Amino acid sequence: TGTYWIHSHFKSQTADGLRTSLIIKDPNEVYKYDEDITITLEDWFREPAEFMIKQLNNPDPHIRFRPIVPYGVIGGECANRKRIKFTPGKTYRLRLANIGASFEFHFSMEGHELRVIEVDGVMVKERPTHGVTLGVGQRASVLVTALDTANANYQFHADMFTDLLQMPRYNPLNFTGIVEYSPKVRTAHIKGAKWKTTVPDLDLEPLDDEPILEPTRYITLDAYSGVFTDQTFRHSFNNITYQMPQVPTLLSAMTTGQTAHDSQTYGLQTNTYVLKHMEVVQVVVNNHDYYSHPFHLHGHVFQIIEMGSIKQNERQMKESMDSPVKRDTVVIRGGHYAILRFRADNPGVWLFHCHIDFHIQLGLQMTFVEAPDVLQKWDNMPDLYRENCISQGIKTTGNSVGGIGAEGGQVDLSPSPYPDQFESYDPPEGWRLISYILQGNGDDVDSIASSI
Repeated sequence: TGTYWIHSHFKSQTADGLRTSLIIKDPNEVYKYDEDITITLEDWFREPAEFMIKQLNNPDPHIRFRPIVPYGVIGGECANRKRIKFTPGKTYRLRLANIGASFEFHFSMEGHELRVIEVDGVMVKERPTHGVTLGVGQRASVLVTALDTANANYQFHADMFTDLLQMPRYNPLNFTGIVEYSPKVRTAHIKGAKWKTTVPDLDLEPLDDEPILEPTRYITLDAYSGVFTDQTFRHSFNNITYQMPQVPTLLSAMTTGQTAHDSQTYGLQTNTYVLKHMEVVQVVVNNHDYYSHPFHLHGHVFQIIEMGSIKQNERQMKESMDSPVKRDTVVIRGGHYAILRFRADNPGVWLFHCHIDFHIQLGLQMTFVEAPDVLQKWDNMPDLYRENCISQGIKTTGNSVGGIGAEGGQVDLSPSPYPDQFESYDPPEGWRLISYILQGNGDDVDSIASSI
């Protein structure tokens, strides 16, 4: 149960609008409220996503960072026209969902306290706040109790942060709507409001009080971006930029027998890790870029154990509660890391990726193949799935290229990063290599930003 969303994972259809909220209601709801309201937060672009991908792929930073100014869409309406109707004394559950393609939103209501009760489908212990920040793909439910009188209406804020595209003039883009008690009264403007504050993930606790998981498998993922050997700008985990295999990874896992346990079966560019059934996996994600990434895991929620600066300055590190918050999407700031843990209790093939749609297209995703031996025993794949592949000329058996065994999965290689993890390459005249592998202080960021 909880607040979710559905969207395409084919090319950049999500950025072009193939997305919507999905609400699964709990018949035994823990928290009490009078009305349930879903508020989606979206960015929207004039240009089709295919055009923007070509710009973002360009190795020349003057082209890559050319401003692409988005619109804001709140609850399916033009951002500044949205009205949320309140009745005095009632308590509302607002389900907030960032279902956009690129940017973070910060949501708040002037004159009203928000009480967080859910994040990413996981119920948490009630936590008061004045605002909620949501990266792409993140959701949260807050309880809001309306004021006792209808003497005034109030503004709500849904501010979009566009630092990803280096547009200081447009960061943030301030969108507001109205909390309407009556169409006949004025809108109050509260000076000195605390609406910019938010609750850090690590200050939240799940209602089920699940203790910290003890890991048995350790994986480290380093997120980089840079210009690759085909002279396009790409993203990568551990210097591998994701490319789709010729055979869907799920079908490879189900049709390759014992070799399904060998990560090479799935092809180098799928960046696959094979997990044993029920093992506890610890994933350390290091964001070496200067901007934030909202990282999302399919098929699971994970505990957020720790977050901090890659420089390991203890003053910039924060640990979780004894019962860590669980989410399926975590925002990791530039130059920072997060330690995540989950139990491999859901056999299948699950992507882990940045939820910025354009970063997915540029390769910032990898694959967990979970318990392929269990998966093969089920063998309950719908016929329609295979028929859909066949109708498109997609192979449905074998390793990543439709062959037998693990080694054949390696033949289809894709662009590689320039030497030394992008740090010391003299590019051809006419374009420049911009390395975002910072050791993370603000001076470095300011220096790069001023040179672009």
